[in-house]
Amino acid sequence: MEFRKLSRYKLIAICVFFLVVGLFLGAISQYVVGPNLAIALSRLGLPINPQLSKLIAVQNLVMERHVSTELDPNVMMENAIRGMLTRVDGGYTRYESPDEARETTEQGAGEYSGIGVSVRMVEEQVHIEAVFRGTPAHQAGLLPRDIIISVNGDSIRGLLLRDITGRIKGLVGTDVELTIFRPALNSALEFKITRARIIVPVVESNLITPRLAHVILTQFTTTATDQMRQTLLRLEQDGVKHILLDLRFNPGGHTSVVEAIADFFLDPNLVIYKTIDRAGEVTEYRTSQPKLFTGDVSVLVNQGSASASEILAGALRDHRQAKILGTTTFGKGTVQQGFSILDGSRVWVTVQTYRTPAGVDINKAGIVPDVVIEPAKPAEPTAPEPVDTQLRDALKYVQDNLLN
Repeated sequence: MEFRKLSRYKLIAICVFFLVVGLFLGAISQYVVGPNLAIALSRLGLPINPQLSKLIAVQNLVMERHVSTELDPNVMMENAIRGMLTRVDGGYTRYESPDEARETTEQGAGEYSGIGVSVRMVEEQVHIEAVFRGTPAHQAGLLPRDIIISVNGDSIRGLLLRDITGRIKGLVGTDVELTIFRPALNSALEFKITRARIIVPVVESNLITPRLAHVILTQFTTTATDQMRQTLLRLEQDGVKHILLDLRFNPGGHTSVVEAIADFFLDPNLVIYKTIDRAGEVTEYRTSQPKLFTGDVSVLVNQGSASASEILAGALRDHRQAKILGTTTFGKGTVQQGFSILDGSRVWVTVQTYRTPAGVDINKAGIVPDVVIEPAKPAEPTAPEPVDTQLRDALKYVQDNLLN
């Protein structure tokens, strides 16, 4: 009887030993064995990731055999991560190095040095996502969806996004030369732009008539809520009856900010937007405070109006029947969440899609305006800044048709 017990204990000990050895081999095999052996071991049931093993094996091979002895394995791994994500969903799921993460945070705070554009990598091409109003880039005539080809005459192909933005930025008062490809014209254009301190404009208002105001919201930064609150309180006290809310070239920003700003225009307990996660669960985000502005609102948009801009425009149209003027918006109907990594880097992952209160999916389709008002044709880079005919025509439409 005791012999049987001893044998049983030995058997258990042997099983535990081999289990530990198997787990150990699984954990280290991707670093010490080649991909072929890793695949074979994984087929035997060991916890081995053959894809990761292949990546490490390729990196080791290049580090050991490449003619250059100055290759940086950390840079190589970052490039691998970027390459893994670049085709996930058009660049929205993306990796940021520690420097890029700090830069994104800085830009969200509303101040940085450069020319006034936000860019993203789309299948190894640098696309201008937004051009901030009143900046050197806006005055020079850069447009959303322009593709940057070179900086100061040097091709940017193969460079990291942080290196490209680093070349575009520089000391205030110095020039940067950009070559861009404009898909709408199917041609390349040259721009020489003087760098400036970019204080990203957030809220600006102009009284057009005693009853009509033009309010510009350029980005949903952390400072936007209070600035918009103060602007609307002043206009309400002045007796303004109609606001033309200008969201042109507004690339979006924090969803918490668009929720707070929607409160200023809508009655309590109304849906601002709905999100849908990977499990299909629907979450509704609702207003919670009495609205600040009791007059009417219309919204002016263009192809540079994206993300949070589209959330706000959709909510105002669905609930207040606000007229949307201008041209079709960008069409970004997804929500990204940032996940920080211990070294200061960050991965932005698309975690939700969203719908307008009426359930409209605007992803890749954009918000189509109720009244199409085209902008003036882009001027040559050397021409003086043209009159904003789109704004002029939108204000005229409001005065002729919407101002009671």
